[in-house]
Amino acid sequence: MHKSVAFWGRNLASYSNKINVTNEKIENTLLQLLDKMPFNKVSVNNICELAAINRSTFYRHYVDKYQVLDDIEQKILQQLRAISSSEFEQSTSVSDLAVNLEAIIQQMLAVVEANQSTLFLLLNQNGDANFQNQLKQVFVERMRDSWQRVNQHLKVDNHGIDTGLSIEFIVSADMTILNYAVNNPQISHQQITETFTKLLIKGPLNTLYQSVSTED
Repeated sequence: MHKSVAFWGRNLASYSNKINVTNEKIENTLLQLLDKMPFNKVSVNNICELAAINRSTFYRHYVDKYQVLDDIEQKILQQLRAISSSEFEQSTSVSDLAVNLEAIIQQMLAVVEANQSTLFLLLNQNGDANFQNQLKQVFVERMRDSWQRVNQHLKVDNHGIDTGLSIEFIVSADMTILNYAVNNPQISHQQITETFTKLLIKGPLNTLYQSVSTED
C-alpha cells in the first residue's frame, strides 16, 4: 500500500473515532439531563455546559436536540428489529410456538438489559412520549409479518377471529413485558418469560386459576 494512502486511511479512522466519541458524549449528556428534567425543558445550552463543549461543536455533530434523542432511540429500535423470529415463523404446533416465542422474549429482554438505564429514562415522565409509539410500531410490524408466515406453516383457521385485534393483543403484551422489565430489574428474566408464555398460551384466567388451585 502506498504510504500516502495508508496515512490518509489512519487519519480518516482517527477522525471517525473522534466523531463517535463526541457523539457518545453528547448523547450521554442528554440522558444525564433527562434524569433531572423533562426533555422539553432541555436546551442545547444545557447539553453544551454539562458536556463541556461549545455550541459550534454541538452543531457540527447534530442539527438540534431532537436529532440527539432520535439517534439514541434508533439504536435501541434497531436492536429490537434485529431479533430473529425465523424459528417462531416456522412453528408447526402450539408447543413449538410456545418454545420459540420464549426465545424471542428472551432476546427482547436481553436488549432491555443492555439498555436498562437508557430505556428507563426514555420511557419515564421526563423522556419521549412518542418513543412508546415507536416501540409499539416495531412490534406490530414484526408480529404482522411473522403471523402471516406462521399461518402458512400451521394453516390456521381463524374461525372468524379478528387477526388485527389478535396482533394488537399480543403487541400490547410485548409492550407490557418491556415496560415491566425496565421498571422491575430485580425480577428475573426467566420468571418474566415463563409467566408471559403461560398467559399467552393458556390465557390469563386459566393461568391465574391454576396458580390459585396449586396454592390451595
